[in-house]
Amino acid sequence: MLPVSAGSPPPDKGDRLSRYVLYSRGDCRLCEEMLAALRAQMGAGFPVEIVDVDSDPALKARYGEHVPVLMDGDTELFRHHYDPAKFSAYTAKLR
Repeated sequence: MLPVSAGSPPPDKGDRLSRYVLYSRGDCRLCEEMLAALRAQMGAGFPVEIVDVDSDPALKARYGEHVPVLMDGDTELFRHHYDPAKFSAYTAKLR
């Protein structure tokens, strides 16, 4: 089961990584796999907010069964499956 964040502090202007959000739900194998792959690539301390879509009716309606979803602000990076090569290319563009 993934730990669920109640929220994250406002992003620091120099801290681009604090904007990552993983929309998830309990007992979701794909969600656990995406978080594990992300942390394996970026490190266990990689700052990502984990939001349980079932905790909010609007999120549950928006995502339904379509989790996990990794977002960077308003940009959807991945839905269902994580791709380490694509994430590396995406983060390289931000530098």
